[in-house]
Amino acid sequence: MNRIVVISGLGLVIALGIACSPKKAATPAVEPAMLTKEVALQQYTSAQIAEGEALTNAKCGTCHKLYAAGQFAAPRWHQVLNRMLPKAKTTEEEGKLIRAYIIANSRAVN
Repeated sequence: MNRIVVISGLGLVIALGIACSPKKAATPAVEPAMLTKEVALQQYTSAQIAEGEALTNAKCGTCHKLYAAGQFAAPRWHQVLNRMLPKAKTTEEEGKLIRAYIIANSRAVN
């Protein structure tokens, strides 16, 4: 009886570990890191950038504190977004809108 309980408990721990492990996004939401603040403001409408802000709050703000987009320059944001968008399980389109919002509002490169 004790052996069954131990084996069942161990199986449950393993199953939870597998279920809670990070998963790779089926389609990584990574846009080329060539997007600059100027290009983002030209290529995306204000409505798309606003949608990107809403997605940022919904997708990113659920797991951690949100940093102001102006806190970092675009090159640093690209590094962060390349790593975080797949973890947030965004679609390709959501990732593009989040990236557009962040880069459009990023700090100027000095």
